[in-house]
Amino acid sequence: MNDKVKKDLIILLAVIIGASLCARYFAKGETLEEYAREKASDTSVAFVSQTQSDVPEDIQTNEAKEINKNSLDGENADHEISTKNDTDVTKNADSSSAEASLKKDASTDASVENMDAIEEPEKTGDNNMEQNLSDISRNFYYEPLSEDVILRITGISYVENPNVSLDDLRYLSLLYMDFNGETKKGEMICNKTIAQDLLEIFYELYNNGYQIESIKLIDEFGGDDTKSMLANNTSCFNYRVVEGSTKLSNHAYGLAVDINPFYNPYITYKDGITKITPVGSEAYADRTQDFPYKIDENDLAYKLFTAHGFKWGGNWNSVKDYQHFERSN
Repeated sequence: MNDKVKKDLIILLAVIIGASLCARYFAKGETLEEYAREKASDTSVAFVSQTQSDVPEDIQTNEAKEINKNSLDGENADHEISTKNDTDVTKNADSSSAEASLKKDASTDASVENMDAIEEPEKTGDNNMEQNLSDISRNFYYEPLSEDVILRITGISYVENPNVSLDDLRYLSLLYMDFNGETKKGEMICNKTIAQDLLEIFYELYNNGYQIESIKLIDEFGGDDTKSMLANNTSCFNYRVVEGSTKLSNHAYGLAVDINPFYNPYITYKDGITKITPVGSEAYADRTQDFPYKIDENDLAYKLFTAHGFKWGGNWNSVKDYQHFERSN
């Protein structure tokens, strides 16, 4: 080998060594092999990041977890333990909080219930009055005749006729104060044109403590007007004629009411003979005398019935029917 070739080789070797030293300096002491491995790692990470950006987030997360699983096993283990402990603490805290909340709610409900029990006033005075009026109003009503009522009256107080039909009649439910001062439930049948009037009249009589001995359907007495009067029964409808004539009574239309008839008798003056019905009520024919249950122009029943357009039989001339109030059809 000649000197020129040797010289060239020495120069080339020096350049290689110098380049190597410069590269190590700029690589901060890393060897080329170490630098190459780091670059490869950076390239891999950059590739993974770029790939993750091109796929859905949930897939990225799963893949990232898979990629980092091996390197983060120790850290994840510690984190899982910590998370479990935190979860248990939170769960216990939530459980305690929920239990406390339930206790609080239960306590609140109990307090509300007790408060209602304590604060609800006892019904007295006006409250009792309202309750009583409510109870009273439920017992005062009228309605078309039911099948049961029709069965009760057919062939007794009601017979087939061309003058009044079952549809013309109404059944009344009402309360009254009897002679013992006790509240009783009464029933009556009347013409539908006066049903509301009678309901209002008997409502006022009851509220004012007006005493009536009995209010039953005349069918309870076999449709016999005399028996009903002897029992001092107050009634309305009965398909019958006026006593001693062939003329239909207003009772036949359900347009007349007899109140406490024994103490307010029916009196006729025929051929100079005075007849007082029912028998036994003669003591009450003298209207100049004062006695209980007498109907006159100062009586509440008189005032209420006449205010509703009824006429009183006590004002008639040819006969006197002190028990009787009627209205024209």
